[in-house]
Amino acid sequence: MLTLENFWLPLLGNATASPLKEVTGWFAKIPALSTFVEAPLALNDELTNGHDAREAKVLLISAPGAVGKSTLAKEIAARTGVVYIDLAIADAVGANTISGGLAKSGLFNDWSEQRTTLLIDGLDEARLRVTQEAFEAFLRDVASLCIDRHLPVIMFGRTGAVQDAWLVMESLVSVSVLEIGYYDLDTAIDFTCAQLENTREGSSHPEAERNAIALLLEKLRDETKSDGTTFSGYAPVLQAVAERVAKEPNPSALIASVEKGEKPVTLQTVVAAILERERSKLSSITFDDPALNNQLYTPDEQLLRLVARVIGGNQPSSMAMSSSDAKKYDAALSTWVPEHPFLNGRDQPSSAVFEAMILVTALLSGTTSETAVKTQLARGAAANPFLADFYYDAITRDGSRNVPPEHLGIVYSSIRARLAIGETANLTVEVDESASEEEALKADVEISVVKKGLVKGQLIQFSTDQVGTFYLGSHIEDVLMTAPLSRVEIGAGTEATLVAPVDIECGNLVINASKLVVEGPVGHRFGSVSLVADNYQGGIVSVPAVRNETTLSVIWPGARSHPWTNFASEVRVAKDARIEEALRRFRKFVIAFRSHSKGSLARLKDKLDHERMTKGTGQAVLDYLVKHEIIATDGTMYYLDPDRLGSETGATYADCVTKNFQAKTIAFIEKAIG
Repeated sequence: MLTLENFWLPLLGNATASPLKEVTGWFAKIPALSTFVEAPLALNDELTNGHDAREAKVLLISAPGAVGKSTLAKEIAARTGVVYIDLAIADAVGANTISGGLAKSGLFNDWSEQRTTLLIDGLDEARLRVTQEAFEAFLRDVASLCIDRHLPVIMFGRTGAVQDAWLVMESLVSVSVLEIGYYDLDTAIDFTCAQLENTREGSSHPEAERNAIALLLEKLRDETKSDGTTFSGYAPVLQAVAERVAKEPNPSALIASVEKGEKPVTLQTVVAAILERERSKLSSITFDDPALNNQLYTPDEQLLRLVARVIGGNQPSSMAMSSSDAKKYDAALSTWVPEHPFLNGRDQPSSAVFEAMILVTALLSGTTSETAVKTQLARGAAANPFLADFYYDAITRDGSRNVPPEHLGIVYSSIRARLAIGETANLTVEVDESASEEEALKADVEISVVKKGLVKGQLIQFSTDQVGTFYLGSHIEDVLMTAPLSRVEIGAGTEATLVAPVDIECGNLVINASKLVVEGPVGHRFGSVSLVADNYQGGIVSVPAVRNETTLSVIWPGARSHPWTNFASEVRVAKDARIEEALRRFRKFVIAFRSHSKGSLARLKDKLDHERMTKGTGQAVLDYLVKHEIIATDGTMYYLDPDRLGSETGATYADCVTKNFQAKTIAFIEKAIG
């Protein structure tokens, strides 16, 4: 790694300069930052052409947005004494920007005698303010001034601007390209502590604050571990952590709350900080209408522009402004958007977290929602693990807490993508049978998540609409869906996989695949899949492959024909309507249980005690199941004993899923309801 001590000071440490005459954007003395912590800096082998960085005439320093280019540039200038030029505020660049500036500033003699050199920051800002021809003329001017010098000129910019500069300059002068990396954990902690110290004077508990920062960063890295150090190595991310700790009067209490599983620093607040930082670039543009600085390039606008590049579609329309201002803004956008820190320079998200924010924006935008759904369904089990966080935050903030049926499968897949071995998640979609006609069009959604080391699982609840299409994708696991008015689509390719338990009852079922695989959950003895629909259509041409001890049951008109013949079932209806209703309650209680820790079948007690479950004959059935020790409770959870379920009722979990109730089961229910 190249550092101030081993690279910059030996290379530039003897630079001196006479006092400067005033030239906009040129500075002879830059104050050092008390909060400065070095990020990794390394040579880019691809663009160096074998040049030794210590012998190069021009050093191009590249990094994505928000990594800390300007911070490093100013610190180098402060520590070495070279002249710092900020192109974001300097005059527009052209053919004699540097040669003319050397004369205007009074630096020409110092330059000619090689007593000083220049550190030029803001290549990307300079590029957006001029034509490509003027920008290249500026670069050639710099190259011509460097040919016979031993002190290099250093130029900082985002990836695209640095690549453009290299293309122009590498044939004219020896050029080396260096890249700024992301902070590793130890350095990130140092940086965050320095930022914290900068927010207020002194601290009565610095050790506790450092411990809190370390813990928060570790948790954040755990959330984004698929990105390595990229996301949690961003300076704005670390600044957000510093701000969180600065607002906490008792850092020890913060540590305790984090260790309990709370998330005081979220992905949402981190992303917001980066977007706001990007928006601050507007200050480099002088608009005819100053009010535009507060109205343009908002976080929402940035995200919509990123959606257009990543997902497709039209860029959002800009607000009304003069032709002059529109021209300036369009020029800025042509650089800012392609080099946005959320992108990798190739119109693709630079991390899974940034991708999640872009996808959520696309899903919630009417013009791109359908395309976003299709692209995510095609990913199958390889869903984005952060999409659900941003999505749930968005629907909670707008107060709706309603997820369109088209999005539900994508959100659930995202949650499952975060699970470790031994952790579980399940999706339940149910309709209130006694609801009014209008409310009957709604459905309640519950996603239950059980994580390692947590006694109580996480319960995520919201609503959806029955009238619509539930796209569940090609990999479906642990789903209970009762939505008789809905359309459900399974699959998005050649093969669809159903991992038990899966129980789907709907109006119309579509399987968009030619092959169907049904299998049981890993490490558990129960595996039942039931598909019930008023109408079925699909492309399954071969007999479904049912693996292990899993059972598959299908019920719809024509189910006894190939390839479903071996799996077709019939719904047995009891002669007594009251018994029929009690059997439905019995079934709902049993199949409500899901895999919990150490292979047990469990459910939150509040779930089964809810009025929706206990209404009618439900309470009598539940009480009878508890009395016969088929269901037991520890106060917060109910647990199902499958052995007693079989011995007392004559039914298995699979029988309940497939509604295969025998005489012994019916007799048990008759006794339960008296």
